[in-house]
Amino acid sequence: MPSDSDPLAERFWFSAEGRRLAGELLPPFLLRRRWFAGKARGIEEVWVADAFRLGPREAGLRLLLLQVRFAAGETALFSLPVRLTGEAQPAGFAEGDRIGPLSPASPQNLWEATGDPLFARSLLELLAEERELLGPQGILRGRRGPLLTELCGSADLPAESRLLGREQSNSSLLFGNRLFFKLYRKLEGGPNPDVEMHERLSGILHWPHVPRYGGRLDYEPQNGPPVLLGLLTETVPHRCDAWELALTTVRELLTQSAGTTSGVQGPLPENRVSRPSWELLGTRTAEFHLAMAGPPDDPAFRPQPWTGEEIPLLVAEALGLLRRSFGMPEGPPLASRKGDGSRLAQLFPRIESCFRSLLGLRPNLCKIRIHGDYHLGQVLVTDDDFVLIDFEGEPERSLAERRRMTLALRDVAGMIRSFHYAALAPSLLGGGSAEQRLHQIAVADGWRREATRAFLVGYFSAAGHAPFLPTATDTRRTLLDFFLLEKAVYEVGYERNNRPAWMEIPLRGIEELLESSRKWEENGNL
Repeated sequence: MPSDSDPLAERFWFSAEGRRLAGELLPPFLLRRRWFAGKARGIEEVWVADAFRLGPREAGLRLLLLQVRFAAGETALFSLPVRLTGEAQPAGFAEGDRIGPLSPASPQNLWEATGDPLFARSLLELLAEERELLGPQGILRGRRGPLLTELCGSADLPAESRLLGREQSNSSLLFGNRLFFKLYRKLEGGPNPDVEMHERLSGILHWPHVPRYGGRLDYEPQNGPPVLLGLLTETVPHRCDAWELALTTVRELLTQSAGTTSGVQGPLPENRVSRPSWELLGTRTAEFHLAMAGPPDDPAFRPQPWTGEEIPLLVAEALGLLRRSFGMPEGPPLASRKGDGSRLAQLFPRIESCFRSLLGLRPNLCKIRIHGDYHLGQVLVTDDDFVLIDFEGEPERSLAERRRMTLALRDVAGMIRSFHYAALAPSLLGGGSAEQRLHQIAVADGWRREATRAFLVGYFSAAGHAPFLPTATDTRRTLLDFFLLEKAVYEVGYERNNRPAWMEIPLRGIEELLESSRKWEENGNL
């Protein structure tokens, strides 16, 4: 039996030498990885919380679970597949995957193994055979769903695999052209909305507009709740996602209109509307929400009443978001309220007043589980339809927050804001004279209004008198406006911190929403 000083032993990482090696090699490596959520917080310490052998022992392949303590004292758990080898650069690895040598004189190097074909093959076998691996501190458990069960029965498991991109917050593996595996990098214990939604929509309800559920990889620690490490689904043949479809449509319109001097007014000609239509996307969105509001056989999905008693909390959360996003924890400076401040400071009190206006609302409807991070990039475009993907929710929120029931109109607002981004990104971020940009914005805005109108017509027609929608038209408009404004405020905060050049897009959305004379041409059959 190997000793704890053997680097190929799982318990090596719990020895003094293993902890020393983890503390020296892993912090600088993690700071270079796109998937490592915590670069700005400063790493205090890294150690291995658990380790599992995948494949033959001599292959040196391990799945490590890393515990990271940040400078402020908080900790987080991350997944890291590694391989120990003396090869200069093993097949399937990039130079950036090199973590470092065991010692300055050692020929053995530690590599991140996410792109290793052996890692992919070992994962698929673990799920297909529903195997359990015992680690020093817990159990790694593979489970297969209906799709993987079918493939196993027909002996049709894909033999080839490849890593899809490296600059993502999670890592994605493609098995042949059949299966898609998402490896979660930042981990949290408890039920995960991504796998919950796939299991319910595909495995139980057999809703055809999500990828079929294939299986899951779970970690069960000796102490604490289970942790989802990975999700296996069907690979959906598609020509693009809805974001790319929208951008392509807008760019074509801008090219076609380059020789004119006026923007698009009224409905777009039929030959300029992409298929599948945005009205169909609205229909699919409503069908998804109706599925979430269906028979309450599972307590985790049982719709709950939403009454006026919850409105003060909703408003308080929105006001807190406003202060954080605008970087004004105490509100705008007094001088700016008198007309001397920045654009953000000028908008702040108007937004605050708009949020507070919701306090007089007295709705009586139900809240349901929703997508939670719904935008054009979360929808795949097939030849004639749409497929909804990625039910993980907003990554910066806790699992409990992402699983919390809320109003379906939040998803609707997210998609409308995404149309706004798709419309304005090509013109606001492109070149050209000021006059050309104004013309492009007018053209793109015409497309955005027509696409939004079509989406809402499809949504409200399909949703009908669903219990998650207010029956009164004015109440629908008020709530939708509230969520649109809240989403745009969130976008301001994101763009301020990540893409300042994009901040103009949500600011324009906010100013449009705040216009008292705003017409409701976008709201379809509310």
